[in-house]
Amino acid sequence: MKKNMIQKATKIAAVIVSFAMVLGATVSVRASGTKEIDALTFSKNPEITTVHIGSDVTSITSDAFKGLFKLRSVTVSENNPYYSSFSDCLYNKNKTVLLCFPPALSGAKIPASVTSIGENALLGVGTELKNQIIAVVNSQAGENLTEDKIPGEHFVHTKYGLRWKDKKGNLIEPKSDIMRLAASVVEACTDGNMTQNQQLERCFNYFINEVSYEREMKVPVGDWTSDYARQILFTGKGNCYKYAAAFAYIARGLGYDAKVCSGTIASASGGRTAHAWTEVKIKDDWYIFDTEMQDAKGSGYYKQTYEKYPAGPIEKTSTWTVYYQ
Repeated sequence: MKKNMIQKATKIAAVIVSFAMVLGATVSVRASGTKEIDALTFSKNPEITTVHIGSDVTSITSDAFKGLFKLRSVTVSENNPYYSSFSDCLYNKNKTVLLCFPPALSGAKIPASVTSIGENALLGVGTELKNQIIAVVNSQAGENLTEDKIPGEHFVHTKYGLRWKDKKGNLIEPKSDIMRLAASVVEACTDGNMTQNQQLERCFNYFINEVSYEREMKVPVGDWTSDYARQILFTGKGNCYKYAAAFAYIARGLGYDAKVCSGTIASASGGRTAHAWTEVKIKDDWYIFDTEMQDAKGSGYYKQTYEKYPAGPIEKTSTWTVYYQ
């Protein structure tokens, strides 16, 4: 890596909830020295409010917390190889499955990696909060498709290297210069076990870690996106137009609809200055992915909206939708 700065995209999707609660005395238990936690483990003490799972627990049944309606926190030893916790909730080790949302917990943050909800995980949770949790997880599931579930044309990892899945479902070698250059980045940054969203983040960070800004005053005109993308992917340096074009082609290669946008943003010295960025469509909405500004400023430019763009107000004047020929 050419740079020490390693930027990470936002990892947490917040469940925004604020219910008034009257909290009674805390009754804590530590589940250790046992391999399995089941419905009988806590059945004699319905007053339990917090549970800590030890490193030696290997199995937790779906009804393990049944009847613990005062439970508001589950934590897990970092050394446990099978389970984890975050924001007082219980997950599998990789935080892809929500296993228990404590019924007395008023709200929590759900990791962006969570794409499913285990049996009885929401037992005792209020209807409004339960619906919010389900909506968040379902939304994340739609953004976390694996390669075999991504519709349309996109890059696919195979034992022979990266291939292009065409409209007919055939796997072919990348044929154009821009496709081969984009494929080289995708192959270097990702693997076939990652979700589409994880691949997008890894490729975004490629520009932060491996590409250098090179000032160029010329504002491109005409059909320039493919040529600019090739230049920066080949040389490893470029201006905002080249950053934006290259990331758009990479996002398109991952199966997303993508655009290169140009316009103006607020200048640090006052007034406004020309700028370019990428738009990527995720589900039904378009988001700003500004690799050049993330590289320059450090954070805040991954999957951003126009209303919350840090260097706003940002004004779009032109767009170019990218495709592979």
